[in-house]
Amino acid sequence: MENVDLINAVMNQDKEAFATAFQSAIANKVTDALEVKKVELASTLITPEVETNEIETTEVEVDGSSS
Repeated sequence: MENVDLINAVMNQDKEAFATAFQSAIANKVTDALEVKKVELASTLITPEVETNEIETTEVEVDGSSS
């Protein structure tokens, strides 16, 4: 309903109503985004990542000629 309020405020040239509707819309979007991030963070804390045992290899070039 906020988008409708924003448009109505613009159409009626009501700066106060527009400011209020805009602030409300932005606050709701920020709150929603923070909630998503909170869930993402919580899921990483509860289920730890599986550690992999990787063997690190080093390649060494060997020159076949004798000095």
